[in-house]
Amino acid sequence: MVKKIQLNEEQWKTLEALREAHARGCPTDSIKVSERLRSNGLVASDRHGYKFLTEQGLQRLSQGR
Repeated sequence: MVKKIQLNEEQWKTLEALREAHARGCPTDSIKVSERLRSNGLVASDRHGYKFLTEQGLQRLSQGR
């Protein structure tokens, strides 16, 4: 189980937005992602600048607020 990292409202909404954008097939390059989400391994980017949730990010979302 992933350590439950404390997220503020903005960070939580970012994770939700990335999950929703991926589910809808929408681009994610315009979603602003904090360095904290990246440094904790919850979000990554591909070489084109599109952001996505990592396995850890998906697990953190499943833990709930």
